[in-house]
Amino acid sequence: MAEYLHFSRDSRLYMEKDGYLWSIPVLDGFSFSQATNASEITLNEMEDSTGRSRRGRKMFTDSLSAAEWSFSTYIRPFKSAGVTGNLDGGAAGAAAAIGGAKKGIADSTATHHHAVEEALWVAMAGRNVYTATTGKYAAPTSGTPTGGAISRFALSGTTEGNGGAAGTYTFNVSNSSLGGTTTGASTNSSTGANAVVTLTLTDDGSDCDVTATISERGTGWISGETITIAGTAFTGGASTADDVTITVQSESAHSDATDLDINFYDSSRASLGTFNLYYVFSDRTDGRLIYKLKDAVVNEASIDFDIDGIATINWSGFAGQIQEVEEDATDADTIGAGKYHADNTSPVSGSHGAGAIWIDTNDSDRFYINPTSGNNWWAAIDEGTTSTGNFIRNRLTQLTLAPETAFQSATTFTKAGVAGQSYETTYSVAITGGNVTISNNINYLTPEELGKVNQPIEHVTGTRTVTGSATCYLASSDAATNRSRDLFADLVSDVNTVINKFAITLKVGGTDTTKPRFEISLPTAHLEIPSHSVEDVISLETNFHGLGTGMSEGDEVTLKYIGV
Repeated sequence: MAEYLHFSRDSRLYMEKDGYLWSIPVLDGFSFSQATNASEITLNEMEDSTGRSRRGRKMFTDSLSAAEWSFSTYIRPFKSAGVTGNLDGGAAGAAAAIGGAKKGIADSTATHHHAVEEALWVAMAGRNVYTATTGKYAAPTSGTPTGGAISRFALSGTTEGNGGAAGTYTFNVSNSSLGGTTTGASTNSSTGANAVVTLTLTDDGSDCDVTATISERGTGWISGETITIAGTAFTGGASTADDVTITVQSESAHSDATDLDINFYDSSRASLGTFNLYYVFSDRTDGRLIYKLKDAVVNEASIDFDIDGIATINWSGFAGQIQEVEEDATDADTIGAGKYHADNTSPVSGSHGAGAIWIDTNDSDRFYINPTSGNNWWAAIDEGTTSTGNFIRNRLTQLTLAPETAFQSATTFTKAGVAGQSYETTYSVAITGGNVTISNNINYLTPEELGKVNQPIEHVTGTRTVTGSATCYLASSDAATNRSRDLFADLVSDVNTVINKFAITLKVGGTDTTKPRFEISLPTAHLEIPSHSVEDVISLETNFHGLGTGMSEGDEVTLKYIGV
């Protein structure tokens, strides 16, 4: 009988979300573990009449802690090659279902932007589900909860030359079945609620042009639903104005031919999307060992800017339990639910259980999963993982730092004895390093019943925090007043502002359109006063905090991937 040792450098990681798989290439140093909580009972008594003193102890296993995991990935955007038709190849089962259309392609549309690690962001940012035929994500259209926050929208109807009266109109769009009312607007949504829409009609000399903003993104909205603003709302009851229709989308990740946008608008939830992680040890050998981290959740993502490194994200989170995946070695046509089978061919037809895994040893151990009972095999999405052209150099990172426009124009202070000074419109700061950390501050709920080993049952989110820091040299100029020295002087002089507002954009990889890039945007960040670090070259470190436009909004930070 053969014996095996397992090495970290011969390992792979796969993520299963909504019944589908993604290949997640990780760096050295990944880890996962699950501890136990135990109680100790001790005896401590004086001597009895015989001179004996009992000093025993007893241990009780109370519960399993939530499993903890961590790993690092490179930031790797790419453009999908696309397919003809849908990703399902236009058929289910047997050879058609596992043809080229399903072999790891990320999107049904060519040139749409994606990222190798995008599924992790989607799980962290809310409860969007994967649309298998197109490769896109959206808020769920059924189940509990249904829908999500409005992430973007499009106007239709008469938006130019509208006959309404110039002005600004605000509408509270709620759903009566959820305990609210719709004021000035109607919606075809059965679950959408608590959105606030503002329409601005601007007189262009003949009629009015219509623009819109959404100040509160609400809950329960499904992509494609509409909000209709009656024309009478713009004219005081007259009927000369035209209706305006707002078609909403609810997506934590939006991919198109321009970029991939990640937002956290729908992350204000008590619990987030869960997934399973599969760690494969001794990959591509007969001694492979697979561990499954069930019901995993992303707690934190930390992006470091090491000046000499490759752009990297450090992920960490929790899971309900660590399980070993059982091999179904003999029944190639009836693989049991949750088991795996390895063979030197692509999956074969049969009556397979939901969640069954097939490993094709004749194709570099390509992973397949059967999302539902029967025969509906899908290959793990691995597009972009083998490319050598989608890594990003940190040294090319550029920082844009500017006070928010309204904050800058309204804020004055006394600096160097001169009253009425204000912040610069922008600051020119070249960073030497930094970090941005997004955290869900998750806790796991575990019962405390006696007489059994309790299992973790569910996670709950805490306060969402977006924090970071940037280091730069202490620089000044006799020809400019917007260097790092001036930023320090302005912040330390503004003693009357308790919450400042700065727009921070980190363009990781620079602005060269021929290279892959990644952008982090914090539109209303709060800056702390920089601290000095006295070294060979004196530097400043500035800590910042991403804040939303409102306490209930999840717009502290947005991310953008641009592939090539």
